[in-house]
Amino acid sequence: MPTLLQALLIETLPEDTDSILKSFIDTVLPEMEREFALISAMGGSEEIHYQNLLKQGDKYAQSNAKRFASKADQSLLVHVLNGLLTAWNLSSHLSPKKQLQPVEKKLLCLGITLHDYNKYVKGKGEEQAPPKAHQIEEIINLCQDLGTKLNFDKFWSEWSEYLLEIAFLAQNTQFGVDTNIILSNWENDQRQFTISDLRLTDILRHLLAFGDIAVHISDPAEIVTSTKGDRLRDHLYWLKIPKKLVYHRLRDCRGLITNQIHNAVVNFARQLGWEEILCFAQGVIYLAPADLVSPDIKEIQTTVWQNLIHGDEDNNQKGLAAYFQSGDVGFVRDGKGLKIAPQTLELFTPTDLIRILPEVVKAKVANAKSPATPKRLEKLNLTETEHNFLLTGADLRADRLAEFIILSQREFFANSQDYIVWILTTLELQNHISPEQAQIQSGGVNYGWYQVAAHYIANHASLDDQQIIEYIQTLSNNLAIWAEDNQLLKENSSPTHQAFINYLSQYLEVFTTTQEASEFAKELTAYSQAKTTNQPICSLSSGEAAAEEQLDTVVLFKPQQYSNKNALGGGRIKRGISKIWSLEMLLRQAFWNAPPGKLEEQQPVFLYIFPAYLYS
Repeated sequence: MPTLLQALLIETLPEDTDSILKSFIDTVLPEMEREFALISAMGGSEEIHYQNLLKQGDKYAQSNAKRFASKADQSLLVHVLNGLLTAWNLSSHLSPKKQLQPVEKKLLCLGITLHDYNKYVKGKGEEQAPPKAHQIEEIINLCQDLGTKLNFDKFWSEWSEYLLEIAFLAQNTQFGVDTNIILSNWENDQRQFTISDLRLTDILRHLLAFGDIAVHISDPAEIVTSTKGDRLRDHLYWLKIPKKLVYHRLRDCRGLITNQIHNAVVNFARQLGWEEILCFAQGVIYLAPADLVSPDIKEIQTTVWQNLIHGDEDNNQKGLAAYFQSGDVGFVRDGKGLKIAPQTLELFTPTDLIRILPEVVKAKVANAKSPATPKRLEKLNLTETEHNFLLTGADLRADRLAEFIILSQREFFANSQDYIVWILTTLELQNHISPEQAQIQSGGVNYGWYQVAAHYIANHASLDDQQIIEYIQTLSNNLAIWAEDNQLLKENSSPTHQAFINYLSQYLEVFTTTQEASEFAKELTAYSQAKTTNQPICSLSSGEAAAEEQLDTVVLFKPQQYSNKNALGGGRIKRGISKIWSLEMLLRQAFWNAPPGKLEEQQPVFLYIFPAYLYS
């Protein structure tokens, strides 16, 4: 039975993955999990390091233990696996003459598997220290013992015939200290290298070194801010791979919106011929053509926004708009009827929104067992005959028609007498219900439109639920056309779009592009003004950006909750939410199927995993 890690790799690797790599995952990886998972390649417990180094007689055990433990944790299993996959992916960019042969692919797998044998020995707490670079016999024997433990036989029955190459690669993966690269030191009368010296030293060794350096990188910008980038470029040069290393980085990781931005930038980069080679929580490092052209940051921003809202059909990625259109996000229904989130009004033009409302009404207005219309009719001054007649149409069908009319009026045609007349005329009720009767309301609820809806249903009692939805769709299309022809709709504006573009300008960093200056001064001004005037401050970003009042159509928790961000000595609490965090909340509603305002009632437990290094 495959382990969880095996299953994840098998599911995510492309179908055309080389059979050698698949075989390695099937045979060696399970043993690696058992032997390497609890061994620290980086980080780890200072005390455990100290005790193990003491056993091995390290004179500097205390300082070395402190140095080892000072880094972020990375197990030897993760270290080796990421290094292998990175080196394997890079090998596909070799020139035709340098492409790896099957034997060389197997050496690549096994050489990097054993390249940190010293960390394995230390991590096991053996009393004997790992062999030094000049102790070739000990190195070979250790590699043989480890290879047996790690099931090399199942992966490659002839591996012991290439033990010298495997041990040489394991010892000399790094191009720094503790190397022994003179080939004659390794050979004697009983053993000789089988493969070409140049293939071993000029191709395999450089591939392994690239993978080993990569797994020490913790941020994509390190290819320009540290010597690691220089070393990676050196290996590309020696391998004669005519590519440049470029990257994108988001200097603010907050959740699903981060993931959406990364996906969009990766898709944009692929169109430029950039291939992702190293991935991080903060961004991606790419192999780009040597003659790359610097991308336009504004074009990237536009693409990211389009992918976020409308998705990417080519990559089968669903956008936020699809969830709005189905009513899953951006709308709530309470005792006063349907409500629209402000972001909904910004993401669609009024015309488009009018046309999608029937599907929203269908999804949200589903109280067939307890329709609202009979209760609304009780509030009207009707004769017994009128009331009995209207009750014949007072069911879910009337609820849906009424809420469509009410929502359209409130959001697009407030104070428009023409809209009232148009609805009554279109429903052929202008001679039965006056505009004044249609506008009777109390406590924020329009009872008159429920009378109109019930009257229409009573007149068309044969229409079933689906036929009523179809009728409302026809009604909405005609309403949109009429409103456009008479120029009754306001021009669409999107403060959320502008806030998102500003966010990208400040936080999205794409190597080779010019970044805009930090807006710290603006942040400080906005925060200070909100404090002194008791304006809403984003409860999630602590005043990083301008905020608005939390609405129950947006936040997952109950609005006006969780905040101590009111002014000192102030008696009024004003909690808000910024546009960016509103987008994040809407994404969580969509992708988590999380009900707005009610997620707390489900008592979820969140586990955040943030990789400290690359993942391949």
